[in-house]
Amino acid sequence: MGIETIVSEPARNNLEFVDKLAGEYGINVAIHNHPKPSLYWDYKVAVEALEGRSERLGVCADTGHWVRSGLDSVEAVKALDGRLISFHIKDLNEAGKRDAHDVIWGTGVVDMKAILAEVIRQKVKNPVFSIEYEHNWDNNVPDIAACVAYLNKAVTELASEASAAK
Repeated sequence: MGIETIVSEPARNNLEFVDKLAGEYGINVAIHNHPKPSLYWDYKVAVEALEGRSERLGVCADTGHWVRSGLDSVEAVKALDGRLISFHIKDLNEAGKRDAHDVIWGTGVVDMKAILAEVIRQKVKNPVFSIEYEHNWDNNVPDIAACVAYLNKAVTELASEASAAK
């Protein structure tokens, strides 16, 4: 089929079947978290649901939705060690508020650099990062470009820090 990963929110009672199909077809299934009250809003639910399942099942980590739900996205990424497949990356203007909006990475309440450092520490294989920028709809391309610039700068700094530590 040529499909590497499907991002989904399967019901917990379907996970055994999803796991079987993922193995049969060689497709990863990344469980996505939306804010409260969705099924996987709390990363601990995903950790528990994935226990004992194959490596084909993991998580599409949405940093903004965790923050909207009052959770620490860095702690979530750490807790999902070995289960991270893809990322919907957001930085937000406020924590714990469902109506918080996206801001340029590195300017909001999400510790973006710590998340990137944790992804590097975990040696996540071929992580897919999606910039989800759902604000300033009529002119958000400059903001998205600034997010990419932040990503490049942060990764360069992290690589430099790793080199200096050797």
